[in-house]
Amino acid sequence: MRLLVRVTALILLCALSSSQIFAQVDSAEFSIRVFVGSDTEAPTTPTLLSVTPVAATQIDLVWSVATDNFVLAGYVVSRDGSPIATTTLTTYSDTGLTASTTYLYSIQAFDPSSNYSTSSNDISTTTLDNPPPPPPDPVASSTRTEGTVARVVARDITVLPGFSTTSISVTTAFPTRFEIRWGRTASYELGFVATEALRSSYYTMLTDLEPGTTYEYEIIGYTPSGVRNVIERGQFTTRSSFDTIPPPNVLRFTGVAAGLDAKLSWRNPAGESVAYVRVVRSHLGFPLTPNDGAVVYQGTGESTIDVGVLSRYSPAYYTAFVYDNAGNVSSGAVAVVYALQAPDVGGGSIETDAGTVPIGQSEEPRTQLPADVRMPQPFDIYVTQKATTQTFADGLVGLRSDEPTLVYIKRAAVSSYLKTIIIRLNDPTDQRITHSLLLRLNKDQTAYEAVIAPLGVAGQTVMFVDVYDLENYIVASYDTSVVFSSGDGERGAASTLLSEVAWMIAVGSSILLILMILWLIVRRATEDNNR
Repeated sequence: MRLLVRVTALILLCALSSSQIFAQVDSAEFSIRVFVGSDTEAPTTPTLLSVTPVAATQIDLVWSVATDNFVLAGYVVSRDGSPIATTTLTTYSDTGLTASTTYLYSIQAFDPSSNYSTSSNDISTTTLDNPPPPPPDPVASSTRTEGTVARVVARDITVLPGFSTTSISVTTAFPTRFEIRWGRTASYELGFVATEALRSSYYTMLTDLEPGTTYEYEIIGYTPSGVRNVIERGQFTTRSSFDTIPPPNVLRFTGVAAGLDAKLSWRNPAGESVAYVRVVRSHLGFPLTPNDGAVVYQGTGESTIDVGVLSRYSPAYYTAFVYDNAGNVSSGAVAVVYALQAPDVGGGSIETDAGTVPIGQSEEPRTQLPADVRMPQPFDIYVTQKATTQTFADGLVGLRSDEPTLVYIKRAAVSSYLKTIIIRLNDPTDQRITHSLLLRLNKDQTAYEAVIAPLGVAGQTVMFVDVYDLENYIVASYDTSVVFSSGDGERGAASTLLSEVAWMIAVGSSILLILMILWLIVRRATEDNNR
């Protein structure tokens, strides 16, 4: 009898444990690296592939990709034996050179631990001669279809107005230095952008424009010899439709210390509406707006390095904002980077914030708060996908992995005494990966919101909401279990699965309790018989 009871209990426990296996979904999308000990291995040596003079003052370089046992930080470009630049790309344009002069180039790769590869092969080349002054152009620009070395003509110009932004892209037949000016009038009083290097294509994003407004613009090109001519003058009108839906935030926004540098990476949300990502830094706390700190990156890439920041601040707080083509801004994804050790700053000091609790660090919430402070309750934290709305009070939240998720708390439920609200979502396929986002006040000033981009993976995980006070201490923390379905079936599949799991747990617990009671009765009877 005793053996039967033990075997039955063991089978039941195994069945209960197996009901949770679906929560961890195998996916080849994630690459996990484990760093053990100090890194002393240098990257492989890159190969300098080409060194091409494109003008009397510019030479373009191209080299092969180097690899590292952990992670590659970038490349050092040397001219005539002296370093002149570092870059994370495998191309570089060396400008400001002298005509008819020979230069020798080489490349070195380096990693975040300051391990440098050996120098690449050397290649030398000579800049072009200064061209003679071009003859007068007898053909009007309106009738010319192709450019020459003496005159710049665009092959393609694309102007895409947004709500408060406008993108401009230009392509020419020959390498050109571009200048773009814009304004409300033909005086182009609002600003200009210009390139230093010669290139055959150029893209820029004009920001901080007014919706429903007409602007004048002018595109100017400079030939390699410095001859200037207007490529195009025109107008564009920003969109007046009031699109206020914020775009999803970036995913996997992480920051790690690499010496005195902060290395940041993220994954951009999918969709054609994403215009660019702006990463903002502050040492006082997470930037709450795109202008609340120093801009360390703006573009469409998925990584950047904040060079030398940890020699001045530790921790360094970062927020990544996504802009869409209508000028809307996401609530922001957040990351924090701490210096690995106290840096030597030559007798100076490093600013630290010992009171701040890092994202996800366990700490009991503060209880000494003003008597009139308003704290959200679990039923005040909403999780929405399309027409379906759930709350943290539901205990188990079922979501689809192929749809964006809106998390929001109504403004009336949160006291103004509270400074920052952060949502943390552990990745369903790897609990060590956390997506951390700001809940920021929306344009209507009615709720604190954040949009999570579609994860694209199924499984079970946990979602947290942490509330910080003005001193960056956690004053409240909430959590709920979340199950993401693959999206192949109907939305009800996740809820059905949750119901089945809950039913199995309830039935299994009841059976286990009954078996334990029977075992105790049998044991007592056996002991009485043995007396």
